[in-house]
Amino acid sequence: MQSDEEEQEFVALLTAHQGPILAYIRSLMPGFSGASDILQQVNMVLWRKRESFELGTNFKAWSFTVARNMVFTQRRKLKKGAWLIFDDDLAERFAEEFEEDDESLDRAHRALAQCVTQLRPHDLELVRKRYAEEVGLDEYARDLNRSPGTLKARLFKIRANLRRCIELQLQTSPQS
Repeated sequence: MQSDEEEQEFVALLTAHQGPILAYIRSLMPGFSGASDILQQVNMVLWRKRESFELGTNFKAWSFTVARNMVFTQRRKLKKGAWLIFDDDLAERFAEEFEEDDESLDRAHRALAQCVTQLRPHDLELVRKRYAEEVGLDEYARDLNRSPGTLKARLFKIRANLRRCIELQLQTSPQS
């Protein structure tokens, strides 16, 4: 049984790691709209197993292991449903690189955050709808009375601009 103080510390760790866990899930399931659902499942498993986590050890590694298992379970289900899923070995390599490259990932996240602030308001709204709210392009296009193809093309340009901006930020900013 955990004390109230230990439980509060666990909740703080779980809360602080929501972004990285979601990014990790998305790296293993690119284009999958159910990443938030998997994150919620991961959170439930982490909470159920909280007493097996030893405070002071690497919460991120522990939570990523749970997330990886949940993602691969979901991947197996999607394969049975005839979804096009990239090779498990490739997903494993992505997972390993993601876990090993913490500092570079943190720098890239900071660069992305900076670059996103430079987006025009309607481009930022499109990015939010697509990635934060996970609204389908067809649905959002209907709301805007525009074609999905137009929004896809705009997203392609936005991502290309963000990629260039991030690369420039990473080249010009000192490593921390």
